Amino acid sequence: MKIQFLHSKKSEKEILLEVYDEYQWYIDYDFPIVLPKFFKELYNKKKDNKKTFAKKLGNQLDRIYDKDIYQRKIIAAQKSWRKKEEKFFQIMEAFGFKPKEKYYCHTTLYGPQGQFKYPDSFSVRMSTAQDAKDSNTTIAHELVHLLIFNKVKKLKLNYEKTEGIVDLFFTKTELKKLFPYHGLQTTAIHDAKIFKKLCQTQQYN
Repeated sequence: MKIQFLHSKKSEKEILLEVYDEYQWYIDYDFPIVLPKFFKELYNKKKDNKKTFAKKLGNQLDRIYDKDIYQRKIIAAQKSWRKKEEKFFQIMEAFGFKPKEKYYCHTTLYGPQGQFKYPDSFSVRMSTAQDAKDSNTTIAHELVHLLIFNKVKKLKLNYEKTEGIVDLFFTKTELKKLFPYHGLQTTAIHDAKIFKKLCQTQQYN
Protein backbone atom coordinates (compact mmCIF):
# COMPACT_ATOMS: atom_id res chain seq x y z
CA MET A 1 0.00 0.00 0.00
CA LYS A 2 2.04 2.88 -1.31
CA ILE A 3 -0.64 5.56 -1.05
CA GLN A 4 -1.46 7.01 2.35
CA PHE A 5 -4.73 8.94 2.32
CA LEU A 6 -4.87 12.04 4.52
CA HIS A 7 -7.03 15.01 5.33
CA SER A 8 -6.63 18.03 7.58
CA LYS A 9 -7.84 21.58 7.92
CA LYS A 10 -4.22 22.67 7.45
CA SER A 11 -3.95 20.96 4.06
CA GLU A 12 -7.27 22.47 2.95
CA LYS A 13 -5.97 25.91 3.83
CA GLU A 14 -2.75 25.26 1.90
CA ILE A 15 -4.71 24.13 -1.16
CA LEU A 16 -6.89 27.25 -1.06
CA LEU A 17 -3.85 29.49 -0.63
CA GLU A 18 -2.36 27.88 -3.74
CA VAL A 19 -5.60 28.73 -5.55
CA TYR A 20 -5.19 32.30 -4.26
CA ASP A 21 -1.76 32.48 -5.92
CA GLU A 22 -3.07 31.17 -9.25
CA TYR A 23 -6.65 32.44 -9.13
CA GLN A 24 -6.33 34.81 -12.08
CA TRP A 25 -4.81 32.01 -14.19
CA TYR A 26 -7.78 29.77 -13.41
CA ILE A 27 -10.13 32.55 -14.47
CA ASP A 28 -8.20 33.43 -17.64
CA TYR A 29 -8.12 29.82 -18.81
CA ASP A 30 -11.64 29.00 -17.60
CA PHE A 31 -10.08 26.13 -15.64
CA PRO A 32 -12.63 24.10 -13.63
CA ILE A 33 -12.14 24.45 -9.88
CA VAL A 34 -14.38 24.10 -6.84
CA LEU A 35 -14.23 26.72 -4.09
CA PRO A 36 -16.08 27.40 -0.85
CA LYS A 37 -18.83 29.99 -1.20
CA PHE A 38 -16.91 32.65 0.68
CA PHE A 39 -13.73 32.43 -1.43
CA LYS A 40 -14.53 34.79 -4.32
CA GLU A 41 -15.78 37.62 -2.13
CA LEU A 42 -12.86 37.25 0.25
CA TYR A 43 -10.40 37.18 -2.64
CA ASN A 44 -11.85 40.34 -4.19
CA LYS A 45 -11.52 42.15 -0.86
CA LYS A 46 -8.07 40.88 0.09
CA LYS A 47 -6.35 39.91 -3.19
CA ASP A 48 -3.57 42.41 -2.52
CA ASN A 49 -2.91 41.25 1.03
CA LYS A 50 -2.20 37.52 1.25
CA LYS A 51 -1.43 37.63 4.96
CA THR A 52 -4.85 39.05 5.82
CA PHE A 53 -6.51 36.75 3.27
CA ALA A 54 -4.88 33.73 4.90
CA LYS A 55 -6.04 34.76 8.37
CA LYS A 56 -9.64 35.29 7.32
CA LEU A 57 -9.54 32.10 5.25
CA GLY A 58 -8.53 30.16 8.36
CA ASN A 59 -11.39 31.69 10.32
CA GLN A 60 -13.90 30.69 7.64
CA LEU A 61 -12.55 27.13 7.45
CA ASP A 62 -12.91 26.78 11.22
CA ARG A 63 -16.63 27.29 10.75
CA ILE A 64 -17.24 24.77 7.97
CA TYR A 65 -14.59 22.06 8.35
CA ASP A 66 -16.16 18.70 9.26
CA LYS A 67 -13.62 15.90 9.64
CA ASP A 68 -16.31 13.22 9.45
CA ILE A 69 -17.14 14.23 5.86
CA TYR A 70 -13.50 13.89 4.87
CA GLN A 71 -13.11 10.58 6.62
CA ARG A 72 -16.04 9.08 4.73
CA LYS A 73 -14.59 10.28 1.44
CA ILE A 74 -11.16 8.89 2.30
CA ILE A 75 -12.61 5.46 3.03
CA ALA A 76 -14.38 5.42 -0.34
CA ALA A 77 -11.34 6.65 -2.31
CA GLN A 78 -8.97 4.27 -0.56
CA LYS A 79 -11.18 1.21 -1.08
CA SER A 80 -11.52 1.97 -4.78
CA TRP A 81 -7.83 2.73 -5.37
CA ARG A 82 -6.51 -0.41 -3.68
CA LYS A 83 -7.98 -2.45 -6.54
CA LYS A 84 -5.79 -0.58 -9.03
CA GLU A 85 -2.63 0.29 -7.11
CA GLU A 86 -0.46 -2.77 -7.65
CA LYS A 87 -1.12 -3.00 -11.38
CA PHE A 88 -0.59 0.74 -11.85
CA PHE A 89 2.90 0.65 -10.37
CA GLN A 90 3.79 -2.52 -12.26
CA ILE A 91 2.98 -0.77 -15.54
CA MET A 92 4.98 2.35 -14.67
CA GLU A 93 7.95 0.30 -13.44
CA ALA A 94 8.01 -1.49 -16.79
CA PHE A 95 8.85 1.89 -18.33
CA GLY A 96 11.77 2.40 -15.98
CA PHE A 97 10.03 4.69 -13.50
CA LYS A 98 10.93 3.79 -9.94
CA PRO A 99 8.22 4.71 -7.43
CA LYS A 100 8.92 5.91 -3.92
CA GLU A 101 8.08 3.76 -0.93
CA LYS A 102 5.19 6.03 0.05
CA TYR A 103 3.00 8.72 -1.48
CA TYR A 104 0.63 11.02 0.36
CA CYS A 105 -2.82 11.73 -1.05
CA HIS A 106 -4.58 14.71 0.50
CA THR A 107 -8.33 14.41 0.12
CA THR A 108 -9.87 17.81 -0.50
CA LEU A 109 -13.23 19.37 -1.29
CA TYR A 110 -11.70 22.29 -3.17
CA GLY A 111 -9.38 23.39 -5.93
CA PRO A 112 -8.72 21.57 -9.22
CA GLN A 113 -9.61 17.91 -9.58
CA GLY A 114 -6.04 16.93 -8.81
CA GLN A 115 -2.73 18.60 -8.12
CA PHE A 116 0.72 17.24 -7.34
CA LYS A 117 3.58 18.51 -5.24
CA TYR A 118 6.95 16.91 -5.95
CA PRO A 119 8.38 14.62 -4.72
CA ASP A 120 5.71 12.53 -3.00
CA SER A 121 2.37 14.23 -2.41
CA PHE A 122 -0.74 15.18 -4.31
CA SER A 123 -4.36 16.11 -3.76
CA VAL A 124 -7.52 14.59 -5.15
CA ARG A 125 -10.79 16.48 -5.02
CA MET A 126 -13.78 14.55 -3.68
CA SER A 127 -16.39 17.29 -3.68
CA THR A 128 -19.03 15.77 -5.97
CA ALA A 129 -20.29 12.33 -6.95
CA GLN A 130 -18.45 12.73 -10.27
CA ASP A 131 -15.21 13.54 -8.43
CA ALA A 132 -15.60 10.33 -6.46
CA LYS A 133 -16.28 8.36 -9.64
CA ASP A 134 -13.16 9.83 -11.24
CA SER A 135 -10.94 9.49 -8.18
CA ASN A 136 -8.91 6.50 -9.43
CA THR A 137 -8.13 8.25 -12.70
CA THR A 138 -7.25 11.47 -10.88
CA ILE A 139 -4.91 9.64 -8.49
CA ALA A 140 -3.21 7.83 -11.37
CA HIS A 141 -2.86 11.08 -13.34
CA GLU A 142 -1.12 12.87 -10.47
CA LEU A 143 1.13 9.88 -9.77
CA VAL A 144 2.26 9.87 -13.41
CA HIS A 145 3.19 13.53 -12.99
CA LEU A 146 5.30 12.68 -9.95
CA LEU A 147 6.97 9.69 -11.60
CA ILE A 148 7.96 11.55 -14.77
CA PHE A 149 8.77 14.86 -13.04
CA ASN A 150 12.56 14.72 -13.31
CA LYS A 151 12.54 13.67 -16.96
CA VAL A 152 10.03 16.39 -17.81
CA LYS A 153 12.23 18.91 -16.06
CA LYS A 154 15.30 17.68 -17.95
CA LEU A 155 13.46 18.03 -21.27
CA LYS A 156 12.23 21.50 -20.23
CA LEU A 157 8.65 20.77 -21.24
CA ASN A 158 6.01 23.43 -20.73
CA TYR A 159 2.61 22.89 -19.11
CA GLU A 160 0.80 21.92 -22.34
CA LYS A 161 3.45 19.42 -23.44
CA THR A 162 3.72 17.93 -19.97
CA GLU A 163 -0.03 17.35 -19.77
CA GLY A 164 0.13 15.84 -23.26
CA ILE A 165 2.77 13.33 -22.13
CA VAL A 166 0.64 12.36 -19.14
CA ASP A 167 -2.36 11.87 -21.45
CA LEU A 168 -0.33 9.58 -23.71
CA PHE A 169 0.43 7.24 -20.84
CA PHE A 170 -3.31 6.63 -20.67
CA THR A 171 -3.71 6.04 -24.41
CA LYS A 172 -0.42 4.41 -25.44
CA THR A 173 0.23 2.01 -22.54
CA GLU A 174 -1.60 -0.63 -20.54
CA LEU A 175 -2.92 2.15 -18.35
CA LYS A 176 -5.65 2.61 -20.95
CA LYS A 177 -7.19 -0.69 -19.84
CA LEU A 178 -6.87 0.12 -16.16
CA PHE A 179 -8.26 3.67 -16.50
CA PRO A 180 -10.45 3.64 -19.63
CA TYR A 181 -12.15 6.97 -18.87
CA HIS A 182 -9.05 9.16 -18.90
CA GLY A 183 -9.72 11.49 -21.82
CA LEU A 184 -7.37 13.73 -23.75
CA GLN A 185 -7.11 17.25 -22.44
CA THR A 186 -8.03 19.84 -25.05
CA THR A 187 -5.31 22.25 -23.95
CA ALA A 188 -2.57 19.59 -24.00
CA ILE A 189 -0.02 19.06 -26.78
CA HIS A 190 0.29 15.35 -27.57
CA ASP A 191 3.75 14.77 -29.02
CA ALA A 192 4.48 11.06 -29.60
CA LYS A 193 8.16 11.76 -30.30
CA ILE A 194 8.66 13.38 -26.92
CA PHE A 195 6.74 10.55 -25.29
CA LYS A 196 9.05 8.00 -26.90
CA LYS A 197 12.10 9.96 -25.83
CA LEU A 198 10.87 10.18 -22.26
CA CYS A 199 10.21 6.45 -21.88
CA GLN A 200 13.10 4.05 -21.36
CA THR A 201 11.40 1.20 -23.21
CA GLN A 202 9.29 0.84 -26.35
CA GLN A 203 6.39 -0.91 -24.62
CA TYR A 204 3.58 1.10 -26.08
CA ASN A 205 1.19 0.58 -28.99
